[in-house]
Amino acid sequence: MRGYFADELLLMLPLYDAPGVRLRGEVLGTHRGPLALVLTEEAGRTDEIVLDLTDVRFISNSILDILSVLARRLVPPQCLLVKARADLELRERTAARGWNEIGTVRLEES
Repeated sequence: MRGYFADELLLMLPLYDAPGVRLRGEVLGTHRGPLALVLTEEAGRTDEIVLDLTDVRFISNSILDILSVLARRLVPPQCLLVKARADLELRERTAARGWNEIGTVRLEES
């Protein structure tokens, strides 16, 4: 399988079962550009863009900021669905960025 992006810290792969992308490793601020590009491309193809973070060990606040910007640019019925493990503590971190008020983003923690 060919990935969208890879470096020593992050592997970005297309999902097999849904439109979207799966990330593995550590997601740092330097990954904002490639991630924004991939998610923007996905938004042009589908209404529900899935971002699977279940294999992510760390995600920087600047990545959460860019996800907030991208979600605000989506037009309903489009939606960014972020799947993550609870130990990333995204519920608290995204609430501080106003995700509770953005109708085009959903967080599913497991």
